[in-house]
Amino acid sequence: IQMSIKIIFDATIIGEHYQKNETGIFRVANELFQKLVRDKNNLKFFYSVFGYSTSKCTNSDIENYLSNNQLIVENANTRNRVKFLPFRKEKFFKKIYSKLGVKDYVINSNANILSNSDIYHSPYFPISKELERFPNLKRIITIHDLIPILFPQYNSDTNLLNDVVNSVKNSGFAICVSENTKRDLLKYAPSISPDRVFVSLLAASPDLFYVCKDEAKFAEVRKKYNIPQNYFLSLSTLEPRKNIDHVIRSFSQMISEKKIDDLSLVLVGNKGWDFDKIFAEYENAQDLKDKIIITGRIPDEDLASIYSNANSFYYMSFYEGFGLPPLEAMQCGTATVVSNTSSLPEVVDDAGILLDPRDQEKLVETMWTIYNDEKYRNELSTKALERSKEFSWEKTAAQHIEIYKKILQF
Repeated sequence: IQMSIKIIFDATIIGEHYQKNETGIFRVANELFQKLVRDKNNLKFFYSVFGYSTSKCTNSDIENYLSNNQLIVENANTRNRVKFLPFRKEKFFKKIYSKLGVKDYVINSNANILSNSDIYHSPYFPISKELERFPNLKRIITIHDLIPILFPQYNSDTNLLNDVVNSVKNSGFAICVSENTKRDLLKYAPSISPDRVFVSLLAASPDLFYVCKDEAKFAEVRKKYNIPQNYFLSLSTLEPRKNIDHVIRSFSQMISEKKIDDLSLVLVGNKGWDFDKIFAEYENAQDLKDKIIITGRIPDEDLASIYSNANSFYYMSFYEGFGLPPLEAMQCGTATVVSNTSSLPEVVDDAGILLDPRDQEKLVETMWTIYNDEKYRNELSTKALERSKEFSWEKTAAQHIEIYKKILQF
C-alpha cells in the first residue's frame, strides 16, 4: 500500500495578495497550490499561515480564498490579529510592545498535524522558527530569484531574502524556478549542498494567456486604455532593473529614422521602485510622446487581448529569476524579443530573439525587421506558440510531487 504524503503548504502569500493586487508571486503560489490540492495522487494537504514580520494575513483571508475556489483544506495553525492592543499605532507604545515581545498577531499551532506531517513547503516567505520544534518536517522553500542580494541598488527587500536563504542553510531544501536561480543560490551560499536544491520551471495560466483575436474584445480594450491599432508591447513593473528606458530610446530612434507614423509603444505595468529614469526618457521623447502610451496595471481579463494584438513584445530586463511576461506573450502567439541574460534564455530558447540588453543598435534593427517583415513576424509567432506548449502548471505540479518524494528519501 502506498502511504499518503502529508504536506503543509504555507498560504501566507496567497492570503496577502488574494483579491488585492494579485502579483506574479501570488499567481505562481495560487496555480501551484490549486493544482497540487486537486491532484489526489496520494497527497494530503494542510495549509499554514505563519506570516512574516510585516504580514497582515490571517486565517480568515485564506478561508475566504478557499471557499471562493471550492477548495477544502484543513489548517495546521491559526494566526489571528490581537483584538485589543491599546495605542498599537503609537510609536512609543510600538517600542514598548516590541521590547516586551507583545505581538499584533497570535499564532496557535495544531501540534497534532505538525508532528504527523512529512513536508512543509513555503512558496515564498522564510520558514517560521516555530517549525524547529517539529524535526519530522522536511522544510522546503521556493526561491524565485536572488535579485535583492545581487542588485541591492534595484531593491530594498534584502532582509527577507537573507532569511529565505538562511531557511535553506538551516537543513532545509530549495526549489528554484530556473537553473539560473539555482546557480545564483549556490554561488551566493556555497555551504548549501547542491543535492538539496531542485529546479521546477513555472508556467503561464492558459485561462488568462491564450491567442485572443476577438475583434469586439480588442475594440473594447483599445477604447478602455487608449491603445492604437498598431503597437509594440512591453509589460513589467516600471523600475530600473527592467531597462524600459532602453526600449523607449530604441523605439524613438527607430520610428524617427524610418519615418514611421502608424506605430506606438505601449508600456503596461505598475510604477515600481525608482521609476523616474523611465519618465525622464519619456519626457525626452518630446515630439514622439504621443506615440508612447503608459497604461498602468491592467487587470487579468484584458491581458490576452493586449498581448495577442501587439505587433511584437519586448522584455529587455537586466535580470530575471524566471520571467513570466515573455512566456505569457509567447502563449498568446506574439513575436517575442528578450535580453540574453539570467533565466530568459531558458524560457524563450530559440523561439524568440535574444539580445544584449545594452545594445541599442541591435534592438533598433530588430524592431525595424519585425515591424517591416510580416513573414518573419509570423514565423516568430508560430515558434513562440510551439515553445510555450512546453510549459504547463500540470507539468510544474507533477515535478513538485517528484521533488517531494525525492526529499522524503533524505
